[in-house]
Amino acid sequence: MLDSDPQLVTIATYHSEPEFLLARARLESADIECFALDENMLRIAQWHSHVFGGIRLQVREDDAQDALAILRNTAPIGED
Repeated sequence: MLDSDPQLVTIATYHSEPEFLLARARLESADIECFALDENMLRIAQWHSHVFGGIRLQVREDDAQDALAILRNTAPIGED
């Protein structure tokens, strides 16, 4: 990887696909590009996601603090 390439950092790990999809949608709606590691493993072996470590949600290092703030400060669906 070149020095000018942005570094990716894992900001969250999910063992539930719906939770992951919601988190990704929240970040994308804030124009934060995100990436998923092992997304297909959860689809293939959902009942064993703990073995594979779940889906790791990654963002560019420069966006990590903003992304974490969005995920922390956004209430889950159904909460008032």
